[in-house]
Amino acid sequence: MALGTGGFAPAGAVASPRSDRAARSVVVATRSGRVRGVERGDGVLVWKGMPYAAPPTGPRRYAPPQPAASWTGVRDASEYGHAAPQVPLLPTLPETPNQSEDCLYLNVWSPSTTGKRPVIVWIHGGGFIAGTGNDPTFDGAQYAQRDCVLVTFNYRLGAFGSLYQPDRYGSGNLRLLDQMAALRWVRDNIAAFGGDPCAVTVMGESAGAMSIGALLGAPKARGLFRRAIIQSGGPRPTETTEVASATREEVLRLLGTTDASRLMTVTSDELLDASARVSADPQRPEYGHVIDGQVLPRHPLAAIDGSVDLLIGTCSKEADPLLMSPVFQERFETLAHRATGDRAWDRLLKVYEDTALPGHTTLNDVISGWFVVMPSIWLAEYAHRAGARVWQYRFDWAGAGPLGAAHGSDVQLTFGNFGQGDFTGSAPADLATARALSSTMVDSFTSFARTGSPSTRALPHWPAFTPRGRACLSFDVEPRLVPDRLLEARREAWDGVDPFAVC
Repeated sequence: MALGTGGFAPAGAVASPRSDRAARSVVVATRSGRVRGVERGDGVLVWKGMPYAAPPTGPRRYAPPQPAASWTGVRDASEYGHAAPQVPLLPTLPETPNQSEDCLYLNVWSPSTTGKRPVIVWIHGGGFIAGTGNDPTFDGAQYAQRDCVLVTFNYRLGAFGSLYQPDRYGSGNLRLLDQMAALRWVRDNIAAFGGDPCAVTVMGESAGAMSIGALLGAPKARGLFRRAIIQSGGPRPTETTEVASATREEVLRLLGTTDASRLMTVTSDELLDASARVSADPQRPEYGHVIDGQVLPRHPLAAIDGSVDLLIGTCSKEADPLLMSPVFQERFETLAHRATGDRAWDRLLKVYEDTALPGHTTLNDVISGWFVVMPSIWLAEYAHRAGARVWQYRFDWAGAGPLGAAHGSDVQLTFGNFGQGDFTGSAPADLATARALSSTMVDSFTSFARTGSPSTRALPHWPAFTPRGRACLSFDVEPRLVPDRLLEARREAWDGVDPFAVC
């Protein structure tokens, strides 16, 4: 599950952080029809709310995404499309406005409609039950101003995008199929927006990063992207069809029926309420990627083919914001303990206590290891073994938020937009440092998208990952290379824990 101050992505606001006033319109032709975007005062071209698939409504509620209908004339693309149905992940978070099952829309930022430049496709986080690509934090100006094209999009969430039904192809992995549909739209249309369809990088945080981990093992996603930036994620959580079926039965029980056909006729609000109640049960597993024999024939770790370059990173205090919630404290500790087993759990607690870090909590660090740190390290190892080039980083800036370098605290710096949207909340106190570090990070990410290496003039000697040489770039006030992302004793304490059980 991809949760957190950033990963939970309540992301409700839809206004742009940069004014579109006095903007001139820019019309381009997609395969479905012409769309009218705007050139803003900062020189960035923006198109919003473009359908990448048909509305998944009515008889298409639990169908794989279908091609968007064509239109005549020029479609306005100056406003965001609907967000997916969702409820706030925590009671303190605001409602996401403008929700509808008709939610398969995307947005594009570009410096020009001519040329062929790298494309970065952002997959938002939100625990697979919340979030939107419309959040102002994700405004792509920083990338467009570095001569890249940035794409964000919405996909089906919760029981709308993850409820496994054995008689409906892909129903447990509809969110992954939506993401593939968005990537196919990029492949087929992005040249009209000045992008190179042969130079696509997917980038995501938390649930978005975990989605990328699954896409790396999905046969139908092969060839849709060349590189991947994976922030606080790995190929997790996966689940069997038996576990996914139990979740479906619980949703049906909450709907007051045992008849799965009712899933097609209940109202959106009824299905959303049942979905949210299942998510709020700390004893119930997350909405995971389903190893269904169709979208995911086998575990993603076992299916990685090495064709995609990876840049993988985590924050130094991943679990801290999550464990402030009693629901997630209970769920995460239960699931982590179950995945590792009693003996390994006790060993991990002892090793982590013996190697305690200043300002860190032992239990939180162990849960961070289960949650994303080890899944992302295992992903790096499996990808390297398959022949991929891999780089790793760690986000360490303690000034990123009130809890330090916690889960999701790096997202504002990923986009250089501070305190703009509900996704990340307030801006860091030290904005000068935030802007400087953000510029360093965005330079590295765009370099990776352009060349396949995150090295830049400011970071010229960033070695690739190998199991023997685990060099890691620490993004901090003064970025620096460190020997490894995780203390060796802590990493070795996970030996004997099955990656497939944790991931």
